[in-house]
Amino acid sequence: MSSLIGRYRAFRSGPHFRRFLKFATVSLITTAVSQAILFGLYPHPLDTAMGSNVIATCVATVPAYYLNRRWTWGKRGKSHLWKEVMPFWIIALIGLVLSTLMVGLAAHNADRITSSHEGKIIIVHLANFITYGLIWVGRYSILNKFLFGEGTHSARAAAGEEEELAEEEALRSLAVEAATGSPGVAAALVPTDPTH
Repeated sequence: MSSLIGRYRAFRSGPHFRRFLKFATVSLITTAVSQAILFGLYPHPLDTAMGSNVIATCVATVPAYYLNRRWTWGKRGKSHLWKEVMPFWIIALIGLVLSTLMVGLAAHNADRITSSHEGKIIIVHLANFITYGLIWVGRYSILNKFLFGEGTHSARAAAGEEEELAEEEALRSLAVEAATGSPGVAAALVPTDPTH
């Protein structure tokens, strides 16, 4: 029991805990977006539960990507289409397929469970919510390990940008030294802030 408490304390004091809380917050936001769209679209006479789920998931995936990339994992700069955007959408589409199948199954069998129109709507929403809840932890692990975490393309790209900035600063310093003929002048004249 004490080792479990120790592991919990270590997790809570580590960087994953804050990241996991941010991921949870983003998930709550995008779930609210998705559920609001699903409530707005289903039951609409011209749309099915499965079609409504597809639209809701696709719309909610856009803020999920940007919030997770920028806020949860703190990535800046341009997104890489093939190493970040496409894998994120593939993960989202796998979740979409699973949730759409479950929503379709729930909508198809809702008549057997209840005759209430409101009850059927609740069953469809629960199917969506439960399916995404089941894949949520796996999604965090995949995003952290392969898309946005340390050792991923994003982390290597950020490290590469820092190296480029350091090289640019060194070149500016050398140029100032060469122009002034004084090595000490470079340190005073070259700004250390890479945004200058």
